[in-house]
Amino acid sequence: MGYTCLGNNQYEIRLTIYRDCFFGNPNAYFDDPASIGVFDVNNVLLQDIRVPLMGDDTLSPVLTDECLVIPPDVCVHTTTYRTVVELLPRPGGYQLAYQRCCRNQTIQNIVEPLATGATYGVTISERALQECNSSAEFLQWPPLYICVNEPIIFDQSAIDADGDSIVYRLCTPLQGANPDIPSPQPPNNPPYDEIVWNDPPYNLDNMLNGMSGGVPLAINSETGLLTGIPNTTGQFVVGICAEEYLNGELISTSRRDFQYNVGVCGSTTAAFLTPELQCDGLEVSVVNESLGTDDFLWVFGDPNAPLGTSMELNPSFTFPDTGLYQITLIAAPGQVCADTFTLEIQLLPLTLNPSFSLDTLSCGDSLVLQINDLSVDELSTITSWQWSVNGEVFSMEQSPQLIITEQGDYTIELLLEAENGCNNATATALTDVLFIQETLSTDTFLICPGETINLNPVFIASLEYEWSPAATLDDPTIPNPDATPQVTTTYDLLLTDPETGCTSNRQITVVVNEPLTVDLTSDLTTCEEDIELMASSNTGVRYIWSTFPDFSTGTQEGENITVSPIGEETYYLLVLDDAD
Repeated sequence: MGYTCLGNNQYEIRLTIYRDCFFGNPNAYFDDPASIGVFDVNNVLLQDIRVPLMGDDTLSPVLTDECLVIPPDVCVHTTTYRTVVELLPRPGGYQLAYQRCCRNQTIQNIVEPLATGATYGVTISERALQECNSSAEFLQWPPLYICVNEPIIFDQSAIDADGDSIVYRLCTPLQGANPDIPSPQPPNNPPYDEIVWNDPPYNLDNMLNGMSGGVPLAINSETGLLTGIPNTTGQFVVGICAEEYLNGELISTSRRDFQYNVGVCGSTTAAFLTPELQCDGLEVSVVNESLGTDDFLWVFGDPNAPLGTSMELNPSFTFPDTGLYQITLIAAPGQVCADTFTLEIQLLPLTLNPSFSLDTLSCGDSLVLQINDLSVDELSTITSWQWSVNGEVFSMEQSPQLIITEQGDYTIELLLEAENGCNNATATALTDVLFIQETLSTDTFLICPGETINLNPVFIASLEYEWSPAATLDDPTIPNPDATPQVTTTYDLLLTDPETGCTSNRQITVVVNEPLTVDLTSDLTTCEEDIELMASSNTGVRYIWSTFPDFSTGTQEGENITVSPIGEETYYLLVLDDAD
């Protein structure tokens, strides 16, 4: 708020209001009319001046560096209320005030911004009335948007039509109004409380920086130069007071209260990726990673004597020969904010020739390969070998061994690097791994002495078989020989795949039970009604009794049984061991 003395006790009052049209409440528009209260030195309301809304405008954010780009979420509306009022000479002068609630919820440096209003005003001393004084006028409104971690250097000075001295200082903004009555008409009477800083870290000495570092906001008391380096993004309330002195006497104070939007500023940046060393040809492709523009100029070779140019986003270019070259990218060429990036590349002839051979050390249930490196480089020395199988690195040795334990298709790849930096030469070998699938029974074979058993009833006819020991076999070279061991015997089997030459070993054990012997009680002649029959055996596990020699009916099981024959009866006993 400011004023100009027009003479004859007439004063033009100006009130300039700004509102956030991006984060602000769309229903919180400029007051129509705005109520400006005129109070005496004792805080008594003398006048309620109602000033109609004349229109508004949207400001364009301007940065100190024209090459910085502001994000799209910055929007500020402004309007200025003007009116002429009569202010007669009065002991103690006047206080003028306008109030509005509330501030943006997104403001970080004060407590409860959504419930905190604002008071904008100016004081006119008794001497200012006597001198027909006019208030100091700020020359510029502060920038609407400032860049985080970029210096603030802004002229916040004011001019005074009367030539009075002006002293600048940072001051704490005033509260005013509340959410219940956001636009009081007339304004509430003075005095007005100051806003409450969100302290720590924010206070009068640190209005912008939410973390350590940065440079706090400061203002030169004589020149009004506002400086600082904010290190925190967000929205912040800032207050500035301009005090007007006449012959050392304070005659008027203008208070400015505004919001700083601090954010990340984009800029035009030229950047691209391409291998700095290429050994596989003369054609070079680039990946553009520039920011802030869609206009590009590529220069291949010396900019003073280019071999070729392009305006594509991601061009390719074929150089005439091997050697050292420059690639230059100009982002936004011919514009004020153009940026240039240059990269030197080296094209070398591809003399790195990868090669290797595979020797099978063993196969069958697993495959063991000896890999033999045969690579050569005519111009440089090979310094590293990287071996991978199906994309997984397994060795950095020059000639490693590879063990494969599962069937499948395998791709073995070698990546070389030479002393001159070439590392884009690879060699690949494919191998199809099939193991011998023959499986013998995992059960233990149990037979009686003199019995014969088949060792491998289910077999693969395409394999070659060699069984040992052969003495108790009918044919040790067939897949399923008859075995007639007299004692427990473990048979070894050597399997050979005639197509691949792979071999595999198996084993199976035949357990021969010892001869079964049985002892019985003698024939019994007794007058007892119940008779106990008893038997025992060296290896028997099952005892079956019957009165029929074929055990077709009337059987009982157990080592000892009780019978009740009527007259003479013959009982038969069958004893089985675990081989039946």
